[in-house]
Parts: sequence; structure tokens; C-alpha cells
Amino acid sequence: MNERVLSPEEVSPQTIKAIFDDAYITATLTPDDKVCVTEGGIKIFISVEEDKQLLTYFLLFGWRSGTLFQDQLEFTNALNQNVVFLRAWAFPEGIVLDYSLPYDGGLLPQQVLSAYQWLRRTAIWGIQQYDQKHLVA
Repeated sequence: MNERVLSPEEVSPQTIKAIFDDAYITATLTPDDKVCVTEGGIKIFISVEEDKQLLTYFLLFGWRSGTLFQDQLEFTNALNQNVVFLRAWAFPEGIVLDYSLPYDGGLLPQQVLSAYQWLRRTAIWGIQQYDQKHLVA
């Protein structure tokens, strides 16, 4: 894997996908230029926000049928209150968990992979820890 620091101008969906390709992790580009990384049945999307110089990693989970809106909000709030650096937000069909990585000073490929692994691990842990009512499908 190439450990050269990428300048902010070099960061693009294509370069992020190439980092995952170099690490032998399945990644594709979506029609709206997000990188989609699929591993173990879990998809994490990565958006390159050039204007903010941020990589935003996010994953979505659906709600189980019949979950109550109040329970969804309580679970989302529990994640936001107890899991550092992870942001959770609910919508009618599910929940999004995200994390942002700034790259204004440049970016190492290892940072891209490390942030991906951190979000995946932390999101799964947070759901296991705080989804006491089994809301997440």
C-alpha cells in the first residue's frame, strides 16, 4: 500500500476507491460519486466533500417492522450521548451512523482505512450495546 501523503487536491472518490482496492477490500463507485465499501454484508459509504475538505463515512440500518417512533428516538439519542465521535440520526425507515475525517492537511491512505474500520467496529458495538429493544433490522 502506498503511504505517500495525498494533498487535499488529490483526494477524490477515485483515489479513495483505489486505496481500498490496494488493501484488497471490495469498493465501488456509486452513480452519485460515493465510494461504497462492502464487507461482511455491511455497506459503508464514503463521500468526498471537497468544499469542506472532509471524508464522511456513513452506514444505514433499517428499523424492524413495527418499531415505535419514540423508541427510535431514544435509541438514536443513546448512541449520540454515549458513543464518542459517532453521530447517529434517525429517519422513518432507519438510522444513519456517520463519522467525518478532515483532510485539509493532506491524507495518508492508512487514515482512510483506519477511519473505515473504526466506524464499522464502533457502529456495530453501539448497536449491540444500546439497542436493548432490538429495533435495528
